[in-house]
Amino acid sequence: MAADPLAGASDDTQALAALRDALGPFGARPPRGLAEAAILLCAFPQWAVWLPADNGMWTAVRPAGSMRPDREAPLVWVQAGAAGELAALMQAADARLPFWQG
Repeated sequence: MAADPLAGASDDTQALAALRDALGPFGARPPRGLAEAAILLCAFPQWAVWLPADNGMWTAVRPAGSMRPDREAPLVWVQAGAAGELAALMQAADARLPFWQG
């Protein structure tokens, strides 16, 4: 019987591996990209975040005001080449806009 490659790994490592395996058939990103997206979503709950496709840009969007998201609501969009750069742009936009309490 083969040894379990995740034996002794942290719960976070096991969770990311399980997530990668579950999403693999759908062409999901490597665990690092998924972890970065999860961190951004936790740090910026008022934002929607898209992972880059085909080594493209990270993209995020949020309502431009304190209203709930709606088809007619103005939106703020930001794009960056890396998750850290996107976080900085999101933080700068948040500093200029009211916080939406979903």
